Amino acid sequence: MTTTTFAFATMIEIAKKIQTRDISPVELTESMLQQIEQFNPTLNAFVTLTSELAMEQAKKAEAEIEMGAYKGPLHGVPIVHKDLYYTKGIRTTASSKILADFIPDYDATVVAKLADAGAVMLGKVQTHEFAAGGATDSPHFGPCHNPWNLERVPGGSSGGSAASVAAGWAFLGTGSDTGGSIRIPAACCGVVGIKPTYGRVSRYGIFPLAWSLDHAGPITRSVKDAALGLQAMAGYDPKDESTVDLPVPDYAAALQGGVKGLRIGIPKQYYFEAVDVEVEQAVRAAIDVLCELGAETVEVSLPMMKYAPGAEWAICLSETAAIHDDWIRVRPDDYAPDVRLMIEAGKHIPAASYLQAQRVRHLIHQDFMAAFSQVDVLVTPTLPHVAPRIGYQDEALNIARFTFPTDVTGMPSLSLPCGFSTDGLPIGLQLIGRPFAEATVLCAGYAYEQATAWHTRHPTF
Repeated sequence: MTTTTFAFATMIEIAKKIQTRDISPVELTESMLQQIEQFNPTLNAFVTLTSELAMEQAKKAEAEIEMGAYKGPLHGVPIVHKDLYYTKGIRTTASSKILADFIPDYDATVVAKLADAGAVMLGKVQTHEFAAGGATDSPHFGPCHNPWNLERVPGGSSGGSAASVAAGWAFLGTGSDTGGSIRIPAACCGVVGIKPTYGRVSRYGIFPLAWSLDHAGPITRSVKDAALGLQAMAGYDPKDESTVDLPVPDYAAALQGGVKGLRIGIPKQYYFEAVDVEVEQAVRAAIDVLCELGAETVEVSLPMMKYAPGAEWAICLSETAAIHDDWIRVRPDDYAPDVRLMIEAGKHIPAASYLQAQRVRHLIHQDFMAAFSQVDVLVTPTLPHVAPRIGYQDEALNIARFTFPTDVTGMPSLSLPCGFSTDGLPIGLQLIGRPFAEATVLCAGYAYEQATAWHTRHPTF
């Protein structure tokens, strides 16, 4: 059996093969690199391919495993990093012209954690410039393509990670989520992405988009892989004052709980408004599956959600403008037009509007917590429609409407595949939990995933 046979295996499946030495990390890494070198010109997911480093890490992992020093399910497993994550001695461009030659002198905390777990880094993959968009369509590096349909975006801003995972080039991709940038590409590419609670995962060494909205998390091909990835990434970090010093649960063990008796909330407002018919049908069918598995549905009211986009934009644009204040004054023409517009718009948002958005943020949080007094998990579409076409910015602008609220409030939320449109594009199901209840969200997602076959479908391109 060749290593390419395992291209679409889950991370846990490949980890078992590595642990029992049925497959070599070196052979697996070589196979992945060959696939990337052959087909990346088609998808354009990679900014920097770190072939030599990957082979060094794979050889080290193989030697450690042969000596009996197996570290766990990431040991010897090929992964990719979003090109916002600082990597020591390796350029970190944020898919921008401004940072085209930037080489950090330290690793992001998450990069270091995954390396300590034995993961093999294949390279750095595309993001929408500075993570400021949902398309991953760069004027500097060219657009990243969706492996399900090359004329469609992979979503953003973590589009390179989702495209790589969906294409079978990596078993995990790191992402960041400020307005939906883990869940949007996960839904567009038919994979799994979890945005953890704000403060659960360190953002140290990840170039910021908006300090009070940014989250970091994994993109994978299965819910169990997402649980294992989050396990390795999560935890308190003294270098990031936003992280919370709480124990990290055993997320993989929590998956076995099932959903019998679980109360799932179906929002009356916002999440099922102005949604594509096929998306709503797929999500309603997913709710039926959860009910067949023993969950109970409860209709909940979320009247403040309609204000989430306004709050998100006011906060995000203001904070982004502050981060880019120096560069936008001296190098405005080096930004992509859409990103430049965002930054310049942010400079004109009054302080009163920013503060008002923070008050609205609190009211939205109260809405969520009132709902969670009645239910354990909320179920919604991840996106109002499937992946937009490349170059159609108007279609991409509306894409984050259902992901905004949990970035504004910091609630954990998971996207996983729940169907396909008639033209063969993936549809995402979003599960939302109360703060630090990632285990509950993952458990519900795992139960649904195991009862369906959507996650077993893979693109050909």
